[in-house]
Amino acid sequence: MTGNGNRNWVLARRPQGDDFESALEFHEHGNVPAAKDGQVLVKALYLSMDAGTRMWMGPREDGYQPPVPVGTPMAGMMIGEVVETRRPDFAVGDRLRTFGHWADYSVADEHSGLFQKLPDDPDVDLTAYLAMGGPNGWTAYVGIADVGKAKPGETVVISAAAGATGSLAGQVARNLGCRVIGLTSREEKARWLTDELGFDAAIDYRHQNLQHELNVLCPDGVDVYFDNVGGDILNTVMGHLAMYARIAVCGLVSQYADDGKRPGPSNFDQILMKRATVTGFFSPDWFDKTEEIERRIMGWHREGRFTCNVELVDGLENTLKAYHRLFDGSNRGKVMVKV
Repeated sequence: MTGNGNRNWVLARRPQGDDFESALEFHEHGNVPAAKDGQVLVKALYLSMDAGTRMWMGPREDGYQPPVPVGTPMAGMMIGEVVETRRPDFAVGDRLRTFGHWADYSVADEHSGLFQKLPDDPDVDLTAYLAMGGPNGWTAYVGIADVGKAKPGETVVISAAAGATGSLAGQVARNLGCRVIGLTSREEKARWLTDELGFDAAIDYRHQNLQHELNVLCPDGVDVYFDNVGGDILNTVMGHLAMYARIAVCGLVSQYADDGKRPGPSNFDQILMKRATVTGFFSPDWFDKTEEIERRIMGWHREGRFTCNVELVDGLENTLKAYHRLFDGSNRGKVMVKV
């Protein structure tokens, strides 16, 4: 199925800050790649917008994987349909969750990452496999239950709590019997966290004094901090840790675009004073447990105790509009592109 007709976003240069328009170019007449032995050709249905892919664009060279090479299509997670197969275990029409490109067509195999055939269930919304299911849901569960070791009755604080992973992490903590406090950047998102997702409290840190609110809401300290942002917010929360607190570092969105020196938290001494544990974790480290985790969280979903708001942006050509939502504070839950 090779030939012209593959639209794709190419990383033409390393972005400066959040100026993605100057870094990524939309090519409307690219070549459709050919599936080789052991591969499948996938037509994209949905593209997952994830803040961590900002680090893949560079200029940072010290991330958890090398940056996407300049001049090549931008990479990301996706759900697609097999249109050509060179494998006996996949048929044309199968749908799968894998890593591919911001493009109409990608080739994939077991080396792509994930590479999971999805159930042939017409009653299941495919977006669920990039929202509650998939790395956002798995990361939320692992960060709270396994890394954070949250226990019933403990106080859990989550940054970027209205984003895809943060909103799910708060629900995991709630379902485990914890008291949950979300940090977010807008009053309406704070209300959404408490009124619809069942958080016990939420702080709009741009319009409220985070230091003061944590004093009021966490008089006995923070037992588990699920961190998505790093920077000043991490520093502030570290000044409110309970004894033997656990910090699960999921993301550092405030620093992904930074290629200079990054000062450590001035409250670093609290790790010693409170005998705290700080652990960074990355969802691919837990891919061997995905079926077990997904069974549990999707079970909560069927019980009405676990949900994810999905914001769909139509059209591959509008990918950057969707991507910006992750960084300008406008998203609520999971952002995807419907190709």
